[in-house]
Amino acid sequence: MSIKKRICTLFITLALMLCMTSLPAFAASDDTYDVYEYHLYAQRVINNLMIVGEKKPYALYYYSHSYELAEELDDVAYDYEDGKATYIAVQNKYDEIKDFYENPWIRPSYAEITCNIAVHEKNYNNWYTEEQWNTFVEKRNNLLQALSVNHPNFEPERYGSVKEDDYTLAQQKYIDKCFFELIYIYNEMTCKDIVMGDVNRDGTVDVADVTLIQKYIAGEAEFTDAQKLRARVNCDSYSVSIKDGTTVQKCIAGYTDAYFYPNGVVKNERDFATSLDNWQICPQW
Repeated sequence: MSIKKRICTLFITLALMLCMTSLPAFAASDDTYDVYEYHLYAQRVINNLMIVGEKKPYALYYYSHSYELAEELDDVAYDYEDGKATYIAVQNKYDEIKDFYENPWIRPSYAEITCNIAVHEKNYNNWYTEEQWNTFVEKRNNLLQALSVNHPNFEPERYGSVKEDDYTLAQQKYIDKCFFELIYIYNEMTCKDIVMGDVNRDGTVDVADVTLIQKYIAGEAEFTDAQKLRARVNCDSYSVSIKDGTTVQKCIAGYTDAYFYPNGVVKNERDFATSLDNWQICPQW
């Protein structure tokens, strides 16, 4: 091939490349995509956030940013329908919100309240096995250290004192990880094979349990959180009271109007790692 022909071929190739790159990203074939599902997902997220609000103790930034991303997804989907955005842009925004919205994390102040409860737990009368207790102490210390990272001499408070702004997003995610590791062992310790009303763990509910509950209320006996959970048999029990002892007595006597309500108990072992339903360590928000 002559030099002249080679030069001509080169110019033609360059011209074709320029034409291809100057084509709009949302070419005619792009119009075949239906973005209805993206609108639907964005609206579902917004509706869930409005309905659920802060009924789950997730980070405030999680709620606010999820809402922002949902609106952005809806907007870019409309822009695509108007020919102002690419389908790839819609997909990328969908991937961004899906990854963020479907991976919430616990609010640091809520984790602090749980940590405060865990710090005060004691293994009275060796209720928990040595393995359980050692694992619990390890996970409790991990959460305490995670919360302490920016707070020298930190001591967890009953109602939570730390703020989200005290931690980076990475630190908050690590607090969340430590929190759920603690929740898992705690749920196993307190809820596995639970028998409501059986506070001496002899396998039956009888007068001995009532007596022990009465002693605890009078300050003559100490209860682990597992025992407290077993003793709180009424639907409105937030702490062990005389009412709980009376209900246990009635059930033993066969009263038809007496029931044990397993509120605050994580019933299924498969939920031990994720459930926030254990009233003893997860304050009801």
